[in-house]
Amino acid sequence: MTQLDEEAVAALRTAQLTVINAKWHICEEQAVERLLHVQGLACTPLFPGHAVIQVVACEGHLLGRARQHREGRTVRWIAVPPGTAREIGAYRTLHGAARALARHKGVRRHRVTDCPAPTPQPDRAYHWLA
Repeated sequence: MTQLDEEAVAALRTAQLTVINAKWHICEEQAVERLLHVQGLACTPLFPGHAVIQVVACEGHLLGRARQHREGRTVRWIAVPPGTAREIGAYRTLHGAARALARHKGVRRHRVTDCPAPTPQPDRAYHWLA
């Protein structure tokens, strides 16, 4: 591979990471919007149809994310505050991770509301392909 090829591959990889990061932020904003009108502590999937990463908010304010981690038969929910990849702990339940994120932000809420994301709809323009 030539120097020019290596630079092109590096530029392409950077562009891909930029798109992935943008999609992540857009999905997080959409998740927080779903939680805007929910009273108290609530969580919703980051990506509709995939519950392994949940966005946690209280009164519409982002508290962080909880991601599911499986190790053998053990399932834990990892609580991560916004703007960082540093976890604050692993919990047996999603609600436990949500309460931990609330405590981390100084919010005293115990009841957690689950807000399912809307089911993703197939692209209507190509419905005839199915």
